[in-house]
Formats: sequence, structure tokens, C-alpha cells
Amino acid sequence: MAASVLDHRLLQQFMAVAEAGSVRAGAQSLNISQPPLSQALKRLEDGLGVALFERVPKGMILTPAGKELAQEARDILLRIERAEQQVIAAANPAKPLRIGFVSAALNGALTTCLQKIVNKGLARPELRELTTPAQLEALARGQIDIGLLHPPFDYEGMATVSMGRDPFVAAVPANWDLAHRKSLSFKDIVGSPLVLFPPEQGPSLMGAIERLAFEAGGALDIAAYAPRVHSQLAIVASGIGVGLVTESMSHTLNYSGVVYVPIEGTRDRLFLELLCVGRPDAISVVN
Repeated sequence: MAASVLDHRLLQQFMAVAEAGSVRAGAQSLNISQPPLSQALKRLEDGLGVALFERVPKGMILTPAGKELAQEARDILLRIERAEQQVIAAANPAKPLRIGFVSAALNGALTTCLQKIVNKGLARPELRELTTPAQLEALARGQIDIGLLHPPFDYEGMATVSMGRDPFVAAVPANWDLAHRKSLSFKDIVGSPLVLFPPEQGPSLMGAIERLAFEAGGALDIAAYAPRVHSQLAIVASGIGVGLVTESMSHTLNYSGVVYVPIEGTRDRLFLELLCVGRPDAISVVN
């Protein structure tokens, strides 16, 4: 079998230019001179028999073939980095288990994982609160061993365990009329200004909210975005709008000026699912 033209170093050099947009900037990021980098790119294009870049007046842009290689190269380089981290971790079994978690995991999932680690007499874990996208990036780079995060996502090579679903309730300013209701329809929700998590923090959640709003015949009136539950509740307590909080959080977090009210007919459609994701050996520790 003929040797592949692709190798780790060439892919790094190719990605440096692809991300920087020029050989000059790519060479600066790699801390090398331009001529050897230009030669490496020519060697790569000649070996593959395709043009990877289109030379334009202000630099270089990827051709369709270049875009395809960039997508694959990014994944390959991340996997190599992760493999290096995992080999090092395997040679140092006493190293602490590195756990990433979203704030929703504070309601029980994180505690459950930590109790299992303690009961097994393992080294003290290292904890990092991170968003789901940040955890996926950290998992890919081998910077954390386990992530407690929200789907959906497309990630291969990792084991997953569902930690359950948590439906939402409405967080209503205590001095609003809605706060005195036993339950609310989603039409009631849509008829009020809302305080929500940022869409990029939970795109699937925002999609579910938008679908329910459409079915209720209303448009979302978003008064504010808040990335954390505590900040969302502080805004709700001020009377600016209605928030959406998971049911488990409503049972454990009392906030002055906020009343939690159930939402009718949404338990199977408006929820957060929490997954434990990570290396199979790491998942086995907390599963």
C-alpha cells in the first residue's frame, strides 16, 4: 500500500494557513518562515493532485477540496491531541478525574457522580463549570475526562449515559396575577415578556420554546437573556418578565420575589436532558 501524503505536521501547516487566510499569517502562527511553509503546501497539493487554496489579492481562500480537507484535518488533529492526553492519563492512573458540568447538573447529577467517586476511594476530582459546547471541545482535546451536558450533539468515540429529563416550570414575579394561578398554559407564557437562557447556550431548548409559541398562536417577546439560573431569577424578581426553570431547580432554589407555577401539557416537550459523556473507562467510574 502506498504511503499517504498526509501526515500530522502537514495537516498542522495546512490548517495554520486555512485559519489565518494567508501563508504569511500562517507562518507567523507556526513561528516559521514563509518559504518552507509554501513548499509544504505545494507538496501537499501535488501529492493529493488537487488545489486546496485559491490565491486572491488579499490572501488565500479554500477551494471545495480544501474545505473538505479542513473539516477532516480539524477532527484528525483533535483526535491526535486527545489520544496523547489519554495515553498520558493511562500511564498516570492516580491523576484526578476531570469533570465538566453545566449548572443544571448541580441539582443532583453532579452530587451523584461525586459520591460514587468518593465511595470508590478515587483521587479527588477536578471540577469545571462549562457550557455544553465548551465541554465538547474540552472532551475532544482531552482536557476533561467526563462531561455532564445537554444534547443534542454529534460526537463520536465517547460513551454516554442518560442522567434523566427535567421538565420546565414558569418562574413568575410574585406580584403578578399569573403568580396566583395553579397552572399556566403556554399561551399564558407567550403573552408575557420572557427571560430566557441565550439561544446559543441551548439551541434545542430554544427550538422547543419557539415551536410551542407558534402552536399557541403567539410570538416570543424576549425581555432579557440570562446565562445562569440565579441571574434569570434575579431579573424575574424585578418584574421584568417570566422565566423558565427546571422543575428540580424549583424544588431546591427558593428566590425572594419569584413564584414557580407548573405549565400545562409541556412536560414531554419542554425539558432538559442531561447526559454523562466521556471516555468509556471514565464513564464506568461514575455509572
